[in-house]
Amino acid sequence: MPSLPSAFRLSVVIPTYNRRDLVLRAVSSVLEQTGADGTEVIVADDGSTDGTAAAIAERFGARVRVNTTHRGYACAARNAGFGISTGDFVCFLDSDDVWLPGTLATIAAVFAAHPELAFVSVDGSTLEKRGQKVIARVVAEDSPGWTHADFPKVPLLTRDTTLPDGNTTRIRSGDFFPAIILGDLFQLSGLVARREAVIGAGPFNQRFRFFNDWEFFARLCLQGPGGYVDYTGFRRDTGRPDQISRGRPMSAMARRQRFILRSLPRRFPDKIGAYSQQLAHANDDAIYFVARCLAQSKHRRRARRYLWRSLRRGYKPVRSLALLLRTFTAL
Repeated sequence: MPSLPSAFRLSVVIPTYNRRDLVLRAVSSVLEQTGADGTEVIVADDGSTDGTAAAIAERFGARVRVNTTHRGYACAARNAGFGISTGDFVCFLDSDDVWLPGTLATIAAVFAAHPELAFVSVDGSTLEKRGQKVIARVVAEDSPGWTHADFPKVPLLTRDTTLPDGNTTRIRSGDFFPAIILGDLFQLSGLVARREAVIGAGPFNQRFRFFNDWEFFARLCLQGPGGYVDYTGFRRDTGRPDQISRGRPMSAMARRQRFILRSLPRRFPDKIGAYSQQLAHANDDAIYFVARCLAQSKHRRRARRYLWRSLRRGYKPVRSLALLLRTFTAL
């Protein structure tokens, strides 16, 4: 089995709760990677009652470490798993997702070729399921930050790179922070970060149930340049009733954006000063986003306050005025 670069010591942290069969599948997808002998796999079991720990021990033995917490939810499990990890690089793989063959070698090769990168993201797709549309690129085509109208203005460098299998694809790299404050950009299952970048970003916020990954990624993007590789490296298993992301309201996304924009200047005052213009624009965008969400609910009076702010700041004045008028006429 071909070896990976000796400097690439990876820890894969997989949080799980009562997903015995799924987490076994996720672990297998990592251990079956070419060159995975030196990869540390930690299952952060959040108090499962379905025999998850015993099943992992029976199938994988000492090859996989199980760290048990007591129902603190995914963010607490991730933090606990990271706390006992030892790798210089880390990935937080969701327990219902799987890595595809070649992913480990591809990410290791990108880091070796671009040592300046604090993190690397590959793309992924959804698993084929009856009645569900397959999303071919869940990162670059299905993430709100990538599809935002202002994303093309972010000065990222795009170049060709040769993959370990000999194929050529594109890597886009640089400062992703101006983009991620407009919308989420990545998926945890497809992103690997340097350990020091994760430490610098700080732990996952355990108070959040929705969009906790976005808030973490925003802090991570302040730790250094990142890279996105146009390579399908994982599969997402979507549509199950136990997924926290099912039915998450758009208003939760709007609230999370506002939290990100307010908290980052307080937490990283030494890093945030260079982004004053981008933050001001993102704040205007967030105010309008909150107004749209409120206008589509029963809270139209609250929506008007945000829309008046948008008009005073001259942000999307035509759309803001039209939406404001609709809040008075909607039944």
